[in-house]
Amino acid sequence: MMHSAHFPVGARRSRQGGLALVSALLMLIIITLLGVSLFLGVTLQQKAAGNSLQKTRALEVAQSAVTAAENWLNVASSRQVPLNCTSSVVDFRVCALPPAKPSEPNTWLNAGATKVSFTKLVNVSAGQVNSYASNPAVWITYLGRATMGPGNLFEIDAQASGGNVQTLAVIQTVYYVGGTMRNSTPAQNLGQ
Repeated sequence: MMHSAHFPVGARRSRQGGLALVSALLMLIIITLLGVSLFLGVTLQQKAAGNSLQKTRALEVAQSAVTAAENWLNVASSRQVPLNCTSSVVDFRVCALPPAKPSEPNTWLNAGATKVSFTKLVNVSAGQVNSYASNPAVWITYLGRATMGPGNLFEIDAQASGGNVQTLAVIQTVYYVGGTMRNSTPAQNLGQ
């Protein structure tokens, strides 16, 4: 005679129900971790895109400041005497010496740079949409007579910020003014 053990029906279900509960909890944890990682990835991509946008805006405003300085040099460079620039001004001028550290604009921003105002282009109001943290600044240095023709060479250093002070672009260019060289214009950008 064979004896079989009978288990109550409820006991079998509770063991199976526990396994299903553990499996469901594991799946829920995995799905939650996937959702959190997706959310963090999207947030990181949004920050990177925002930083790239602010850097591009800062670079474009710095380039506009260089263009404004080049236009001023085209008109006024022949009447300028290089000065010992020690304080910031609002009008363009030519300095005798370049900034000590052009790649660190905080060292020359208040020591001789021209703060350029683009009232129609730049809304200076940090943190606002379509605004900039500060006006761009330019430092123009007389480098001497050009060896390539009867003109003068100038170094133009420009800095501008994006929508916040942490985003900063610095441009340095050498600009030639003067002469009637063949195949050239009276002023040309030699590089940046």
